[in-house]
Amino acid sequence: MAIYTPRGLKIRLTVDYAFALMARLYPKVSAFQVLKTVEGIESLPQSIAFLAALLCFFLNLPPWQIGAIVFAVIVLLSLMTRFGFYVFPSIVKLGTIYSYLSGFGILLVLLAAFGFYWVGWRGVLAYFAARVIGGVVNWILTMQETRMYFRKVGQALTASERNFFNAYRLHASALGITTDVEVTNEETESANWEPTFLDLATKYPEVVARFTLE
Repeated sequence: MAIYTPRGLKIRLTVDYAFALMARLYPKVSAFQVLKTVEGIESLPQSIAFLAALLCFFLNLPPWQIGAIVFAVIVLLSLMTRFGFYVFPSIVKLGTIYSYLSGFGILLVLLAAFGFYWVGWRGVLAYFAARVIGGVVNWILTMQETRMYFRKVGQALTASERNFFNAYRLHASALGITTDVEVTNEETESANWEPTFLDLATKYPEVVARFTLE
């Protein structure tokens, strides 16, 4: 019972339910676009922290300020994505672009080289330490929220599922359609969502190959 984004992020939702939602957006917004938006939301804290670190390095800030700023950005952006409050809707595109470019650690290597040149190894260390600490704080908050959802609805909703709902709502709001994630029995019938599914399967078979269809 799961679907996956192009980069392999697991979303613990059934195929019929997830594609019933995405079928509301299709063909104006494809399933691939929605899944990439999920990755963008997931990557948003790290992408903004990356830009913040570049600015901190360029301004030659002391290590403690670099760490504090990066930590604050990661935690605040994570909270923003968790609750779906996108002050600037286009900000998610930064996360999506970052998700395309961040593979294999190339960006981090370039950032480390830039930081070492401008502020030295202490500034670079402050950035990576803030990333780790911020990640731990977000993990704790996510676990607490996941347990809360489980107590309320009897199902564990992780950050990936919430990011999927937020990605749907983001596109639905732009199209002027309902942002309600409840679907009807009619919507979950395969005849309703198959065109959306087949479009993804035809263009990106490697993505669909990961899905669990049980």
